[in-house]
Amino acid sequence: MIKRVILNRKIMLFFVALIGLMGLYAYNVTPKQEAPDIAATTAIVTAIFPGASPSNVEALVTSKIEKALSNIEGYEACSSYSNNSVSTMVVKFKYGVDVDATWDKLRRAMVDVQSELPDEVLTIEVNTDVTETTGILIALSSDTYSYEALSNYGNEVISKLSRVDGVAKFEISGEILKQLTVEIDYQKLNALNLSFNEIKQLIQSQNIEIPSGKIEDDGSKINLTMDGTFQSLDDIGNIIIGVSSENGSVLRLKDISKIYFEDEVGLVKYRSQGQKAILITGYFEKNKNIVTIGKDVRTEIEAIKKELPDHLEFKEVVFQPEEVDDAIHNFLGNLFMGIILVIVVVLVGMGARNAVIVSLAIPLSILSTFVMMAVFHIQIHQVSITALIVALGMLVDNAIVVSDAIQHKLDAGEPKLEACVNGAKEVSIPVLTSTLTTIGAFSPFLMLNSIAGDFVKALPIIVIIALSASYLIALFVTPAMAYIFFKPSTKKVITVDQTFVYKMLNYALAHKKMALALGLACIILLGSTVWMTHVVFFPKADKDLLYIDVTADRNVDIEYTQTVTDQIEQILGNDPGVVSYTTALGGGVPKFYQTMGITTTIPSNAQIVIKVALDQTDFNKNTPYADDLQRRIDAVLIGGKATVKELESAEPIGAPINIRFFSTDQTKLKTISEQAVTSLESIEGTKNVRSDLSQKVYEFSIDIHEEQAAYLGISKYDALNEVSIALRGREASIYRSEGVESDIIVKSNLDSIEALENLAIKSSVTDHKILLKDIATVVLEPVNPTIIKYDQKYAVKVSSDVLSGYSRQEIVSLFRQQLEAKDLEGISFEFDGEGEKIKSNFGNLGISALIALLFIYAIILIQFKSYKQPFIILLTVPLASTASVFGLFITNQPLSFTALVGIISLIGIVVNNAIVLLDYINSKLAEGLDVDEACRTASVMRFRPIMLSTITTVIGLIPLVISNSELFKPMAIALMSGLLISTMLTLVFIPLVVSMVIGKE
Repeated sequence: MIKRVILNRKIMLFFVALIGLMGLYAYNVTPKQEAPDIAATTAIVTAIFPGASPSNVEALVTSKIEKALSNIEGYEACSSYSNNSVSTMVVKFKYGVDVDATWDKLRRAMVDVQSELPDEVLTIEVNTDVTETTGILIALSSDTYSYEALSNYGNEVISKLSRVDGVAKFEISGEILKQLTVEIDYQKLNALNLSFNEIKQLIQSQNIEIPSGKIEDDGSKINLTMDGTFQSLDDIGNIIIGVSSENGSVLRLKDISKIYFEDEVGLVKYRSQGQKAILITGYFEKNKNIVTIGKDVRTEIEAIKKELPDHLEFKEVVFQPEEVDDAIHNFLGNLFMGIILVIVVVLVGMGARNAVIVSLAIPLSILSTFVMMAVFHIQIHQVSITALIVALGMLVDNAIVVSDAIQHKLDAGEPKLEACVNGAKEVSIPVLTSTLTTIGAFSPFLMLNSIAGDFVKALPIIVIIALSASYLIALFVTPAMAYIFFKPSTKKVITVDQTFVYKMLNYALAHKKMALALGLACIILLGSTVWMTHVVFFPKADKDLLYIDVTADRNVDIEYTQTVTDQIEQILGNDPGVVSYTTALGGGVPKFYQTMGITTTIPSNAQIVIKVALDQTDFNKNTPYADDLQRRIDAVLIGGKATVKELESAEPIGAPINIRFFSTDQTKLKTISEQAVTSLESIEGTKNVRSDLSQKVYEFSIDIHEEQAAYLGISKYDALNEVSIALRGREASIYRSEGVESDIIVKSNLDSIEALENLAIKSSVTDHKILLKDIATVVLEPVNPTIIKYDQKYAVKVSSDVLSGYSRQEIVSLFRQQLEAKDLEGISFEFDGEGEKIKSNFGNLGISALIALLFIYAIILIQFKSYKQPFIILLTVPLASTASVFGLFITNQPLSFTALVGIISLIGIVVNNAIVLLDYINSKLAEGLDVDEACRTASVMRFRPIMLSTITTVIGLIPLVISNSELFKPMAIALMSGLLISTMLTLVFIPLVVSMVIGKE
């Protein structure tokens, strides 16, 4: 086959050119994005129970829904929050479930459980789009315009931007809608035989639209319409609510109420740079090139800006297409830099003519990979480009070995055709074996069933594709090109005894036991640094964005929460490192990064997104800057708690330290959470220590005297429903005018406890009205505003971040000791932070590593047909892995998930060197050489291809190190240090062990 390709090299060259063109085309059409898509397995379930207390919501709604959720196949866990009138559940399903089928089961389960809930509970809402991320986030802000005016301008902007092809949708966040309030005078209503609920029903019945049908006229049927909806506010005010039986006078709704428009309550408000703002959020169509779409959006934006009023600020908070374009350009720059460095190394090691042929494997393999990425629908993003950089140095390994074998044949005097064919055939099996072992090292990553596994999944796929392409190129293209360009070498041959490797190995063979002991001691010494290496799950994301979660001490209203955020904004406004900041009051900013958590929409919550420019500060990383900002905020903040957060990579964990306490006694939960917070705060290195347990607040509670109420014909529902409508308001219908819909809300003018006590409650049984104070007592008492449960058990979570430079492991260890000294009777707990993520995912990686080793052992066993020799080759694994850990330690890089990916990936690479070495030793033994002499000769003769392969791989990774990527720098250093140290040891240690094992046979 090789000979046929060489003889028909013109056809081969045509296909090479064709692959190149297809690769360039595939690169241009392949979708480009910032990070891999990760399937969501989390949903939010919300149920509204108007007027119900948290305890009633938990008992009558939350518990029943939780039970239904736990019975759905694939269920993993559920966090529930029972508030006044609202039950919210965040349900998580096991990773890897069929998402569409699971969401269908979830919705059907909620329909079924609805019948078990009280009739007053509104239809359960299910939100399965919690991971949907906006690609464009624009703030329109001004203190000159009202929120309504800002929304009008926002709608104009959306109408123009929505015309861009490739954009799925644009939405406005922060639009303050108007509601039509019917405020009833409770004293006037008391005098009537009507209830708030009846007024609500009356409004609803007067605002309907029912198809009237058709009427026949002169043989044809004509549609008949009759508009029964409100056309003006007068229509509502003129609703007749009573007629005097004495004089026939009419009582209308306007006689006992005020009817007016006002801003809806409970909505999130936004501010940008301290000004009123609305946010425009844009979402891209899936599997589209957002870079290209972004350029079209940018053109439209520039045109829009010219038409906006002078006092209207147009600020881009997030514009993902440009961020993706910059990131891809940076990664591609690193890739091209790596290609140049690798080619330079090959030039130095092999000479110009041979280097050009060998280096041809790089662009051909990469372009072939782009073609296969398009075939398998793999997007171009930070992980896929990193995979190409990781594979870069390995792409020439096979070509180096093949070309080196061909050159040896030519130098030995063989005719060119025979030298090219025989040289390629001679190493085809060991090259195949080495390629398969490298593929074997990466393939187990495909089986990781986790978010972290999905995040890095493109890396093994692309490396496997690239290596497979490089093998085919080395086996067929390299010999054909060598036939055209290679010549016998005229360089002086270096004799065996002139090399440094020979001298080291010769000394080791003369002192075998001592050398073996030194080798083992070296492995132990290097490996011992693992205990001094900082361990993290995933490094933080390399973004110029931070965000601050804010919680006000009092859950009163948005205006109070703003007094808290104003203090933070004052610090941000005076910070030269802050480019811009956008604030959400009463909730969170629309999700702009896939790992952002869920912010509950309540008045006491707020969130601030900050765009930073570190070059304007004294910091070169987000983490120390965030620590400094946190200290400055903590020093001045009054009335709330603020937590400065960095964006996370791959899978969100929230805080490095999380502990969840469980107990049936909520008093004990409060006590232990307070003790845990105090304990954590006392440990040096912790920051932002917090508990999700809500502080009790004083609320007025209505204690209904059941016997007396029943005697007077008043049910609990009669009383609680009337009070709920009077105080909280209740939607009665929808008012439509000029294409705008507004909720019609019925409520009262109650403004004091005395007024509440004098509210007349109408019996649904007797139709008589009784004052509330005659059937109930209104008392002021402390209540828990939120009842939190986890997996159907009462729970509270205590969390803490860790200051940079401190060890999470040591803090957790000290915290455990303090916990053991406390009285935990009736309380159980579990840790659920970074450490637990590491144990779970690193454990899966450990299993993957064992699978990889078994796979590699089987491949080597097939080639060498020996049980001992594969074990000798696998000795390179501890050499490489301990060297990697040592490299991370001396460079002060964390042992993270991506670093561990690098270490495991290293297994297949270093094994290749040992395979090439042992294969040559066996060939020399077959020629009759003494085992020691065969080891010496092999170590020297295979020195050049082994060192070239190692150096090219290491050099190819330099751009990743220079890029200073939080995510991939540890992986690059793990690979580089493992390769450099283990290769030098392999050239001595493996021949030494072969001599000791085979020499005794």
